[in-house]
Amino acid sequence: MNERLLAQMVLVERLSKSHPAWNSISSELKSSLAGAGGEQRTLSLLKRELILPGETIILTDLSIPNGSGYAQVDLLVVNQKLVCVLEVKNMKGDFYFDSENFQFHRMVDGRPEGMKSPESQLHRAVKATERFLGIPVAGVIVLASRSGRVVEGPKNYPAVSLDYLPFYLESLVGGRKLVDEQKLAAKVRALPKRSFDQNLLERYGLRIDSLRLGVTCPRCRNSALSRKNRKWHCGGGGGSFHDAHEVTLQEYAVLFGAELPTSFAYRLLGVEDKHLLYRLLEKSALRGNERGRRWIVPRRELLEAYFGSIWR
Repeated sequence: MNERLLAQMVLVERLSKSHPAWNSISSELKSSLAGAGGEQRTLSLLKRELILPGETIILTDLSIPNGSGYAQVDLLVVNQKLVCVLEVKNMKGDFYFDSENFQFHRMVDGRPEGMKSPESQLHRAVKATERFLGIPVAGVIVLASRSGRVVEGPKNYPAVSLDYLPFYLESLVGGRKLVDEQKLAAKVRALPKRSFDQNLLERYGLRIDSLRLGVTCPRCRNSALSRKNRKWHCGGGGGSFHDAHEVTLQEYAVLFGAELPTSFAYRLLGVEDKHLLYRLLEKSALRGNERGRRWIVPRRELLEAYFGSIWR
């Protein structure tokens, strides 16, 4: 799960359903989950069935420098004889590409829906990757859903069904070695990870006070836990837990960054006792040189496990 997906999950759970932004963020989350599902199926299929000479490295969820910004790359296939950007679309409906104007729409149940052009997104990603790596890069639009059908196809890049993708990539391999796949993959992996930006929060005018604070019960999902006898207890009958606050700290870090003011940590975790707070933060949010500040130790696997049980 990338940080934007995790942030959307946190907001959907922490924001009241009566908030004006909840429906829009929930809709965005569903779209993000569909996209992530398509990318995961694509990755799994390539690992099982793609046969290229030598070693093949598949990199996911990349942000490639592009002028003053970044181009998003869903998957990058790196082989000594082929480097290819995959733009994965997990959509249903009939697809219409306008390659002259880089426009796109789909028909779902007889209704047209205009969307960002996958061809335009792929072109941007391919050109940014070529400039960054200094080599020719191929590009493919991957149709991950069997409920999608191309009526008017793109002219500049192929649109390939997921089932056929391994065979199509194998057909692109030429006769000579283009790159050292290990060195190229290392160059891409060395790119700094882009942290979740504040665009989503700013777009909906959300602040920390917009959210429900406290440590959430991982069973009933809507009760704030209380701390007693070294455990977190759910007043709604969800049970008791040892380290439920760890997830809350990670949720805060995804939305607002790793820096946590100690004065706010009381409200975030719903505790009042100073000594209890320090015990809870001792290993999870470390002290720095600046008084009154802690830095949350990143453990995103906690969020993936927490939300993965719901959003399968």
